[in-house]
Amino acid sequence: MTLYNILDRYVFLPIGDLVYGSRVVAELKEMERNDHLSEESLCDMQNAKLQKLVKHCYETVPYYTRLFDKLGIKPEQIRTRDDLKVLPVLTKQIIRDNYNDFLSSAIDPKRLKRQSTGGSTGTPLKFCTDSKEWSAWKASTLRAWKWYGLNIGDKIFSLGGNSINQKDSLFSFKGLYDRVIMRNYKFSSADVSDECMQQHYEAMMKLKPAALRGYGSALYILARYIEKKQLPVCPIRVVLTTGEVLVSDYRRKLQEVFQAPVYDAYGAADGGILSHECPKHEGLHITEESCVIEITDKNGIRLPDGVVGQVCTTDLDNYAFPFLRYLVGDMAYIKKEKCSCGRGSRLIGEVLGRNGRLVYNKQGVPISPTMLPFMLYPQLDYHKAENRKLYYKIDKFQIRQDAVGDILILLKLVDPNEPKDQFDYILTNYRNHFVGSEVKLRFVDEIPTMPSGKEDYCVSEFEYKNTNIQ
Repeated sequence: MTLYNILDRYVFLPIGDLVYGSRVVAELKEMERNDHLSEESLCDMQNAKLQKLVKHCYETVPYYTRLFDKLGIKPEQIRTRDDLKVLPVLTKQIIRDNYNDFLSSAIDPKRLKRQSTGGSTGTPLKFCTDSKEWSAWKASTLRAWKWYGLNIGDKIFSLGGNSINQKDSLFSFKGLYDRVIMRNYKFSSADVSDECMQQHYEAMMKLKPAALRGYGSALYILARYIEKKQLPVCPIRVVLTTGEVLVSDYRRKLQEVFQAPVYDAYGAADGGILSHECPKHEGLHITEESCVIEITDKNGIRLPDGVVGQVCTTDLDNYAFPFLRYLVGDMAYIKKEKCSCGRGSRLIGEVLGRNGRLVYNKQGVPISPTMLPFMLYPQLDYHKAENRKLYYKIDKFQIRQDAVGDILILLKLVDPNEPKDQFDYILTNYRNHFVGSEVKLRFVDEIPTMPSGKEDYCVSEFEYKNTNIQ
């Protein structure tokens, strides 16, 4: 560890907690103590937190008060994670229909952090968290990074969309937190042309980061550009992927080009899911202190370990806007086996949702499907309130690319009577990225599902044939 690493952990990070009103230091210390607890001890911890959360939900959250009374359930009846099965599953539609009734009356509105999903399942969602939730999220990530030999204060080069690369003014506290404490340097993957890849490469070489972090598909495009141009690469200690499914081809290419191990993570801010791959690469360790993960069928019936089903989560840290048995929209399974690293946390074996496959424009420029939902915001920016307000008028969406590369955007609006011309900016956004493609926008009553019955927000039949791009 360098002097900066030591100062960061023991001086800058505590100051950040003090200024930001967070408790990352306390959460991190607790998670480090819990790192090698048995599954039974972790389960006991979950159950204790769950009892407090359920009591809080019944007493302060109108939606859950009504639900428990309707079902004739008392909070004290839910004492363990197995008892959660008495509750019905929570869907995005239920939250959207009852948004205000999910806000806890016990939480000061000034403490709320208003958030939204990027819409990676085709169904946007707005919700709230507070500083405790954010602190647990940050601590879980820092604990995992320590598994890889990455210390607080090591430089990070991040490449992705707005969900992981929100930029703030360097003179704002959040900007200082990113640069001084996390030393996280953010670059957008909205444009993945060769020109932008060259700029990212030059920035990376100048920065000389310890870690690369971002969407697997975005980092893959950068790696492939470096390989194509036969460019030298500075020493990279680890590559960290998140935000979408990491397909095997991406992992292989990243390891080859950057000569570094690749570690994947799966999380969902809506629902509080946190999971990280460890150096054994045998699955994703669930942060059991922060969430209860179940795998269920669509009706909420719990499935055995090893069986693929819906990811159903209970967020143990979000008291501001609680999620009990929430269907995230992804498919996955929990492994029967424990990791050979010795940790007692359960393992997510594979996440099948939010695919990281690439789509191409007619010039052969690859575009990650993870970027497609962000094109539904004006200026591709969901951090502005006015942009979110317009985006929230969209109920569901689907992007379809036909065999010749043309684009059809299907929108189902919350209110079908909304003026349609206010969404013309979407055509501009897509035309700017899919140069040469015909782009059409169609408003529909329902979004069609795949032949399997599953929803998919991105459907493409286009295959770019230029072998220089492949």
